[in-house]
This record gives sequence, C-alpha cells and structure tokens, in this order.
Amino acid sequence: MLILRRMNTVTKTQMQASLMATPVRQIEDEAAMQSLGRELAELLPAGTLVSLSGELGAGKSVLVRSIIHTLGYTGRVKSPTYTLIETYEAPASEGNTMRVAHLDLYRLEDPAELDYLGFDDVLNEHDLVLIEWPEKGGDRVPRPDLQVSITYAADNGREVVFSI
Repeated sequence: MLILRRMNTVTKTQMQASLMATPVRQIEDEAAMQSLGRELAELLPAGTLVSLSGELGAGKSVLVRSIIHTLGYTGRVKSPTYTLIETYEAPASEGNTMRVAHLDLYRLEDPAELDYLGFDDVLNEHDLVLIEWPEKGGDRVPRPDLQVSITYAADNGREVVFSI
C-alpha cells in the first residue's frame, strides 16, 4: 500500500462529512475554482472516485487541474478530451508516488468502449480517479465516493454542489 502525501490523513467518512457541512458553494471566478480544488485535494483520501458533472466550460477541468497540482504534480495537466484518459504520478511520502487518473468521457459513444480503454484497470491501479462526464459511461461507472456538480450561476459565477 502506498503512503500518500496529503491523502492519507482523512477517511472517506471524514471527507464526506466535511464537504456535506457546506454542500453548496458559490464560485465567483476561475481563481475561486482553483482555491476549491486546493481544498478538495486536502480532503480526498486514497482510493477515492470523484465524478464531475456540468456543462461544457463550467470549470470541471479547472477544478481537476488544481487538485492534481495541489497533490504535488508539477508538470502540465492536460485535458483528456481527446485521449479520454490522462494519468499522473505525484510525489508521495517516503519516495513513493501517488497515481492519479483523470478521465473525460464526453466523447465516449458507447459505455462498452470503456472496456477497450482498460477502465477496470484504471480504477484498480490508481490512488485517485477523477471522471468528467460520468453519465456517458452509463452503469459501467461505479457509484462515486464524491459527486461534484457544477452549474452556471446568474452572475457568470458557478454553483458547485457536492453529494455522496
């Protein structure tokens, strides 16, 4: 078992309780979305599956980039819009690495395509899995530990809703 930086001190129950204390967040701009990503990164325990839903341009990728960078990855975090899956290794304590998978299922034509992508292996081999457009994966996508829904707010901001 990997010992993970920032992810090993919080349990899933603690993460969920913390986020459910304020399940709806009003986000003013991209900087505020990045700040929320930093907050989430501090709360996500190892073995967490996060699904992110929202319209195109709502801020899902901004949130994911912030999470991945906060976890210690220093390279460019690319959107997996065309590749469907991007993986990252962030430095963890005691010389280990934390494996993070970022999936964007927007272009998925059929949930069965997940089999060709090695979806089960991705779920099993990564410490944190972040999935944008999970509804495109149908019942092949397991129930997430955390669902993040992002909608446009009337003032050009965003409303982020956490559910479990």
